[in-house]
Amino acid sequence: MIQYGLNRKNVDWVHPGDCWAAAKSDRCHPVTRAQALEALRRQVPACARCRPDTALGVLD
Repeated sequence: MIQYGLNRKNVDWVHPGDCWAAAKSDRCHPVTRAQALEALRRQVPACARCRPDTALGVLD
């Protein structure tokens, strides 16, 4: 999942689909695995609670 900023243009965080923090936010939208990986490669921060970068095999 991708969490967008308040203006809906900036991407704030990347979450896995089962993240409890993403479930509470109305700014999260589902994306493909490829889109999540691309966001992480573009330095979009991974959620510090659920660590989707670890789940997707991307290391800092």
